[in-house]
Amino acid sequence: MVHLIIHLVREIRICGPVFLCWMYPIERCMKIFKGYVKNPYRPEASIVERYIADEAIEFCTMYMSKVDAIGVPRSRYEGRQEGKGT
Repeated sequence: MVHLIIHLVREIRICGPVFLCWMYPIERCMKIFKGYVKNPYRPEASIVERYIADEAIEFCTMYMSKVDAIGVPRSRYEGRQEGKGT
């Protein structure tokens, strides 16, 4: 165990704080990517296709939230929870 402490001190000097060399966020992202694989013969293509689709859907939902709906009546209760119109 004494030998481990020597290596830990060296690692802290090299990497800096633990959060700068922590692999947990990368491992979580890789878990999500592994779930994207539907074709085991071409896993990279499956991941890329699904990632692009997710990015496109996210962009569209973000864009559509800023656009006013045409022909759809607004609710008279819209915005009341935020305190508007009271």
